[in-house]
Amino acid sequence: MTKTYQNPIAKNGDFADPFVLRHNGVYYLYSTTPYISCWSSADLLEWKLEGDAIEKDTFPGLVPFAPEVVYSNGKFYMYTSPSGFGHYVLESENPAGPFRKISDNIQHAIDGTVFIDDDGKWYFYWAGDEGIWGCEMKSPTEPGEPVLTGASMHGWTEGAFICKHNGIYHMTYTGNHYLSKGYRINGAWSTHPLRGYRDNAYNPIVIHTQGEVVGLGHSSTVMGPDLVSCYIVYHNMNEDLTRYLNIDRQLWRGNITQVLGPTRTPQPAPAVSDYSFPAGGRNELQWRILRGGRECKKDIYYSNGDDFFIISEQKFNPCFTAEFNIINQKGSEDGSCGIVLGESRARFYSLVFDIATHSMQLWYSGQGDNKLVKQSTLPAGYIFEALHCVRVECRQDGLISVFVDNRLQIQEAGIKLISARIGYFANGREIGCGFTAITEAISEEASEQAIIPVGTSFYPVFGQGEFKRNQDGSILLKEGQEAVYQILIADRMEYQFFVAGESGNDDAKAELLIDNEKLGLFTGKQGLQSYRAELSEGTRVLKVCGSGGELTIKKICFIQRENGEENQELPLPMKVGRYEKRIFGKAAWSDYTVTAAIMPELTGEEGNAGVLLRVTEPSEGGEGEDRVLGIHFFIGYSVSFTKKELVVTRHSYDSRILASRPFVLEPGRCYELRAEIRGAEISVYVDQSETPQIVVADTEPIMYGCPGVWAKDSLLAVERFGISV
Repeated sequence: MTKTYQNPIAKNGDFADPFVLRHNGVYYLYSTTPYISCWSSADLLEWKLEGDAIEKDTFPGLVPFAPEVVYSNGKFYMYTSPSGFGHYVLESENPAGPFRKISDNIQHAIDGTVFIDDDGKWYFYWAGDEGIWGCEMKSPTEPGEPVLTGASMHGWTEGAFICKHNGIYHMTYTGNHYLSKGYRINGAWSTHPLRGYRDNAYNPIVIHTQGEVVGLGHSSTVMGPDLVSCYIVYHNMNEDLTRYLNIDRQLWRGNITQVLGPTRTPQPAPAVSDYSFPAGGRNELQWRILRGGRECKKDIYYSNGDDFFIISEQKFNPCFTAEFNIINQKGSEDGSCGIVLGESRARFYSLVFDIATHSMQLWYSGQGDNKLVKQSTLPAGYIFEALHCVRVECRQDGLISVFVDNRLQIQEAGIKLISARIGYFANGREIGCGFTAITEAISEEASEQAIIPVGTSFYPVFGQGEFKRNQDGSILLKEGQEAVYQILIADRMEYQFFVAGESGNDDAKAELLIDNEKLGLFTGKQGLQSYRAELSEGTRVLKVCGSGGELTIKKICFIQRENGEENQELPLPMKVGRYEKRIFGKAAWSDYTVTAAIMPELTGEEGNAGVLLRVTEPSEGGEGEDRVLGIHFFIGYSVSFTKKELVVTRHSYDSRILASRPFVLEPGRCYELRAEIRGAEISVYVDQSETPQIVVADTEPIMYGCPGVWAKDSLLAVERFGISV
């Protein structure tokens, strides 16, 4: 039976501001608690309390906020802000502590996080009203000059985390108030570690404001046990103000970050590696010792001398991801040790840590010949005698990528292997070998095969097939091509599918199939189309098959349909304002018409009043009760009167005007406002006009949601409100 998990995954404790470190095959979790509780896990699901990570007198009378830990050169550095009074750096030789202060107050607000780039430079980031700040670090305890990164939630922004994929820096960050149900996670990207971050088009990437498991935020990201998948780790807020732990798959491609969630139904448990040593993967690595011997001390296997060669008994596919943990022990200065990637003892590649040149070298050995393929200088201050994690990704096309302590150290094309064995060697030096694992896949492949849960709006690049993948997450699908997705159906019921995109020509079309049964035809002419299907529980296969012309597919989503009356007319009249939004109907509604008789009283200079369309995830600002700060806290559209214009606006916890036209509002007059939303297009009519005042299509359409009314710095009398679905 397939193992599953369901969020929240950990409830026995307070998991506020969770940060997870992976070290030597073990996960360590730290959270905001008086003495920084530390937990450990082998699989990201079952957590064992290790105890307090700091002594009780470390921060007397204060609570250390959002602790994060970085491993470097044999030491663990913790960054935390005691009750928001600047930041301190602490150090330990053990991931579970005890950590002790090694710095004075290095200042800056809260939620400090560290990112180490491929060139070995350290960067520090923290929270602020203006958005996320950052700086280059002079040392692990010395931050440099502050820079605004550009990542912002238009108010207090916190909980940043940075990772790098294929040269792009991806940031997740949280806001605005941790007590609000609208606490959420956004994503942004940049080509520079500190500057120019741009929002993801479909922010927030994690949010849930209604029902159970709300107030989702303050995340970190960690590689899964299989070495090829990653998980975002975040908390939810409970009514008693404790916070529970949640995880979901996280994917990257081009400029975009995709979270497959937030989930609240059972999901496949994080996969383990195909082989590992010590045991923990699907199978245990078996070793053949060709030279020397070894002995185990505290989870590290040390060679008995300075001549050592060990290689796996098993052979693996040439497309793989492997992890090695290695210590370059004592020995001669001209000695070396490293990692073996080979078909046999007679033909192999090796990754050599060379002390004399302070570098990592990629060598080829075969047919009596030794050839240096590539050499890459290690960062200044690199300590060979410390434990270091080396991750190797070898693609089918022969491109090898080598990461040392999560930094890209070597990348080289043309590495052709028929099969592969992995191992360690030492010549003239002693070696320590830690956790070792291999999976016969790479991260890109794993992303394309990810199982997509119900309720997730996903970028179509994360699918299998031969089609063009674009930097913005969309795909170009031509006739004869197909995109294939694995989707997870939670319960037997009716589901609604949405596809957003556009056609490249008049005859463009694609057929949608579920388990090879026809769901419908997508033409892209409406920008957004929806389909219904009755499905049973389990994993299903969704195919989008190009059957004519060219289509750009931008987003796909599927949700559970809600049963109930399709047409509603509410008992009225009602008064709305001054800062208020009210929603009606069902969140699964997509195409409908709202007809309202309304009398706006625009008292403020920036007053807006009118109707809402496709609203989901509503909340309020501040601690969750501030209607002024939270007037834009929802995902959806508004069709509103201002003092001088009729305006259609897109909201996603911010506001962006899609279209407007001059309109002089007569005080005290009741207007009939009719708004039709079909696919990606919104048409607006005033009074009995047969010609729309505004017709606008959203190129990044919100797919579904409730209708409603709202007033911003205004009052609104609603005499009549009808919904036709």
